[in-house]
Parts: sequence; C-alpha cells; structure tokens
Amino acid sequence: MCGMLTGMIEREFAIRVVQEELDRKYAGRLVVDEVEEHELVWIVHYASVEYVRTRDPREQLGGAGPYLVDRLDGSLHSVGVVSWLQGVWEGDYRTRIRKIPVRTAVDDLHDEVRHEAAAHGRIRAMYLLRQRVGTLTHAQAAAYVTALQAGAVPPSLTDIATELLVPVLSPVLRVGTVRGPRGPEGAV
Repeated sequence: MCGMLTGMIEREFAIRVVQEELDRKYAGRLVVDEVEEHELVWIVHYASVEYVRTRDPREQLGGAGPYLVDRLDGSLHSVGVVSWLQGVWEGDYRTRIRKIPVRTAVDDLHDEVRHEAAAHGRIRAMYLLRQRVGTLTHAQAAAYVTALQAGAVPPSLTDIATELLVPVLSPVLRVGTVRGPRGPEGAV
C-alpha cells in the first residue's frame, strides 16, 4: 500500500462519496462496509444494512463488485463482480480511465521486429512481421518496418496489428464511470 501524498483524496472522502451514491440509488438499504487502499483508487465495498448489523451470511449481497474512488481526482467508478474477481478491472482502469500506457503484444512485436531488422536485415524483419500480422500487404510490411526503424509507426498500421494481437475487453468487464472528477470540497 502507498502512503498518502499531498493533494490525494482521503479515505473519509471516498467513504462519503460512495455512501452518497448508495443513498441516492438504494435509499438507505446499503452502506459502506469496508475500504481498501490501492495505489490508484480507494476500493469501497458495500453491504446491506442488515448484514452490517448482524453479520448474518443470509443478508450478504451477491453479484456486486465494489466502487472505486480515484485517489487523484475523486471520480467515482463501479466494477462488476466478474471483473473484480478476475482482477481485470485494474488494467482497464490504468489504460482507459487514467490513460497510463501499458505494454501490449504490439509493443512486444515492435521490439521483436526492431531486433530482427538490426540482427538480420529489413527483409527478415518484414517476414517476421507478416508472420505475426498476416493481413499486412508487402507494401504495408515494408512501410511498417521502415517506420519502426525510424522510430514511429503510422497509427493506421499499428491499428492493424492491435486489432489482431490485443484482445478487446468485453464491456461486461469494463470499469464504469459513475461520476467524474470531484475534489474533497465537494465541487463537481
């Protein structure tokens, strides 16, 4: 766990934001039950009022993932139970919500192709590229390798490789944004 830094959203703020959302949606039937600190967010679990009062397992909620409160901007997000249990939420949060670059199979391909070009020449690099991304024409492969050697691949060519090599995340597993940035003073 990381320590609190100046300007970061505090635990109490995260609890208040989630409880406000629970009250708005469920009229006092659900309450914040547990809060976990994560480097990017506060993970806020909730439960029925009756479960919190009695800890009777029959009163537990089923099929509900936690809320996430961004530790930098206070935005509120929801995570489905499958995404939560599989740990898929974190990659989606990093890339789509926070816009933090994450290595993909395309980055690995670029490294391989650059290495192949440096070690064995441009033609072998084009051959490797076409083995991995079979939909590229010879002209596209040549342009791709040339651009990689120069340092920047045109997005149109990268998009072709991404479509084939990077799986699209099911909408069911995506983190949902409930409310945008909101500072501790309550301003939206």
